[in-house]
This record gives sequence, structure tokens and C-alpha cells, in this order.
Amino acid sequence: MKKTLVLALVAIMVVGLASLQVGCKKDDNAANVVTVPVYPVSATVLNPQGQPQGGALLMLQNPPAQAGTFSAYTDTAGKATIQSPAGPQVLIAKMGTVFQATINVTVAASSTPTNAGTVQLQQNTQLGKVLVVKAGCETLEDVLRVIGYSTYDSTYIDALRDSATADSTKLLTYLRQYALIFSDCHCGSEGGSSYAVLSRTYGRYVALGGKIYGGHYNYYHLQRIWPPYYAAYDNQYNTSRDSIKIVDPTLAGWVGFNVASWDSSTDSRHLSGYEKFSDLPPGSKVYATIFWTSPQVAVIVENYSGGGKYLWTDYHNQDIKNVVHLRAIVQYFLLNM
Repeated sequence: MKKTLVLALVAIMVVGLASLQVGCKKDDNAANVVTVPVYPVSATVLNPQGQPQGGALLMLQNPPAQAGTFSAYTDTAGKATIQSPAGPQVLIAKMGTVFQATINVTVAASSTPTNAGTVQLQQNTQLGKVLVVKAGCETLEDVLRVIGYSTYDSTYIDALRDSATADSTKLLTYLRQYALIFSDCHCGSEGGSSYAVLSRTYGRYVALGGKIYGGHYNYYHLQRIWPPYYAAYDNQYNTSRDSIKIVDPTLAGWVGFNVASWDSSTDSRHLSGYEKFSDLPPGSKVYATIFWTSPQVAVIVENYSGGGKYLWTDYHNQDIKNVVHLRAIVQYFLLNM
């Protein structure tokens, strides 16, 4: 009996010592974690046209595994400041899916930010392919070239309509090779029943992570992807109050304003003559509204499904090329897809 008790006490002591050793080992590992000193570094990001670009993401290519501000969005002047260890570093500027650039900098061990200079965004075809779906009443392809999309494929909406009718699964496979799709307005023809299968194929593409940017009559596709929404609208024509109001404060900070007006002398269409929807799908994000409406009605809406999105603008994007503020809005969204 005494021998058994002694053995039990020895076993308890062994377990206790083992636990103590394990605990000490963990503490030693924690104590061995080294925090690298970090210092501020700033850069100015330009869009492909050479203008300061707000809303671009500036980041450190190889951030240390510790807490810190190693990425930040640029302000309206295109500038952002992040943290970095001292010495040679690489900064990455990124916007949307396919625009990116890098800049080398030697970060000084100083509380005064190191100025890395300027870096200009360019389309990087390695990040994804782009498709333009041409149609009758919008020429997004012309705007894309000006904005900085140097490389993209193109097709016509009627060709996609026929492909969807023949074999929608085959069409979906074709669409999925593209990271971005820009869909022109087709003057309302897409409201016809022959386009219904194409609309639903667009929906499947988005649900699988694809991204679509569409203008004006693209709302017919939205009606079929998100039923029963995008059905209630007001198309009263009012030329005296053609203004757009940015209601997303983050976007307003990036572009530097929150109200812009259409100019009837340079634009072929008036915003107030367009359909203005008030029944949006749950979870959609409204960036801008008609300024004078009450309740305010959305004209730039991002709709989500699965891992993708369908950004819709209630206007023809090329119509605002001569209005500085409106052009800045279009440029932001086209770059940030």
C-alpha cells in the first residue's frame, strides 16, 4: 500500500514538471517574437491618364507579420501614407481587378515620411481578361480606351443572345474566362423575351464571381437576375434639375465632391429623362442618387450575387465626357471594377 502511494506521488510530480516545462517553452517562444520597427512612407498614385487618383489602394509588398498600417487608400490628391520597415522596399498601387503598378523605395528610419514619389496605374493583363459587349445606344468601349483599358476583347449583344439561346452553359463557360464584362445599353431591345436567357446567364456568371458594369437599359438584365426588383420606376422628364448626389461618404472623399450637374449643352441625354428605380434588391449598395428627388432615387447601384457584382448606372457613360465632375465619377468606377 505504501509503495503504491509513493509511486502515485512520483507520477504526479513528473506530470507537474512536464507541464511546467511546456509552459516555460511557450513563454520562451512568445518572448522570442521580434517586432520590427516601422516608419512612414508615402506615395502619390496617378491614374493611366496621369491624374491623381483617389480610392486606389497603396500597400507594402512584403509587410511584416505584426500589427501596423501596411496598406491605405489614397485621398482625393492621390496620396496615401503607410508604414514599413526601414531599407529597400516595394510598394504596390492597385485599383479594382486589373489596374496595378509598383514602385521601389528606400525607407528611412525617421518619423518624417519617406516620399516614394509617384506611381502610375496601368492595366495588367495578367490579372484578368476584359470583355466589352457592344450594343446600339452606348459606347463604353470608347470611354474605356480613354480611361486606360489598353487591351480587351469585344463581341455584340445579339451574338451573345443567340449563343445563350443555343447553349447557355457553353456561353457561361465562354464568359467565365473574363474577369470583367462591360455591357453597353441596347436601346431597350434587351427587354424583349429573346434576351431573357442571356440575362439569366449573366446572373450565373456574377454568382460565380464575375463582375459586370452596365449602363441604362441593363436594368432589364437586373430585373431577371433579381426578381421581383427593378420593376418600379419613374421616368418623368425634367430638364431643369439634372444633378447627381453622391450619398456614399467614402466615395465623396475620394473624388472630392458630392454634387455634380449634367450639362444639357454638351450631353445628348438628360439624367432626369431616365428610369429611376426605387425598388432595389436587398443588400445592394447605392453610391449616388438624383439630387432633387424625394425620396432620393438611386442612379449608381452595385448589386451582389454569390462572389460577384453587377454595377449599374442609370445613364449612358459616354454622355458625360465633357463634364469634369461627372467624368471623375465614371473614371473611378471604371477603374475600380
